[in-house]
Amino acid sequence: MAYSSVALSQGADSLMAWADAQGGRVVSLAEVDSTSDYLRAYWPTFQRDGAAWAVCLADRQTAGRGRQGHAWLSAPGAGLWCSLAVPVVPRVDMAGDATPPLSLVLAAALIDVLRDAGFPVMLKWPNDLWLSERKVGGLLIEQLGVSRARYWLAGIGINWQAPAALPPDKTGGSVEAAGLFDALPAMGVLPNDSTGLRAELTDRLCRRALETIRAPDCWSDWMCRADTYSVLSGRRVQVWQDGSPQSSGFAERIEPDGTLMINTDAGATRVGGSASVRLLI
Repeated sequence: MAYSSVALSQGADSLMAWADAQGGRVVSLAEVDSTSDYLRAYWPTFQRDGAAWAVCLADRQTAGRGRQGHAWLSAPGAGLWCSLAVPVVPRVDMAGDATPPLSLVLAAALIDVLRDAGFPVMLKWPNDLWLSERKVGGLLIEQLGVSRARYWLAGIGINWQAPAALPPDKTGGSVEAAGLFDALPAMGVLPNDSTGLRAELTDRLCRRALETIRAPDCWSDWMCRADTYSVLSGRRVQVWQDGSPQSSGFAERIEPDGTLMINTDAGATRVGGSASVRLLI
């Protein structure tokens, strides 16, 4: 498809200026099928041209997607729709636990930015952002390339305004959506005053994402935050795997390796990131 450039906001402009100084590349588009698909196609070219990393921002996605192929609704101007292509940086400190999963690390880092801005966002394991018990955002992380050409492709979607509806999740349950700016009246900010806030959050979230992905030796620290931000802790959940319900129990904590510890009637069990969980209470 043809891609048309657009200056999305002062946040994008600020990010572009920062990228120039850092050797990165920022692409701002009016419309794209998927920001991740765009970078999948163009990152090799950007890298050959000397870019240290790349960010693609779009005002609208026509084929945005989430985890396990689920559609992601990306209406014009209704959220932060972006992806980042960042070369894999080897860990310097190889002692201790295995490398934590980037999806949880990055979720915690972004939640930290949003909470610092006054939004009480929580983490729903393994890759969703929640606000007031509803989904406000999500991440899709892939590692592509081979050998020294390996890179992270990180897709980020955060609703400024809540979409009318979301597709059912993999458990067949309905998903209630939230918009980040639904919380503005309680913060004493009128919705029509949100333009500057969008710009600031776009800039801060993208910078934090880049800084986090490029600093794997700090990922274990972010995993501690991930557990702190978990909306599941102490609540009864149903585990789903391959489209079928499995065990249920009370979520206890997110382990350093990214698994979710659940206390079931049969005892404690760890659930890996290929599964999904549904809150029961």
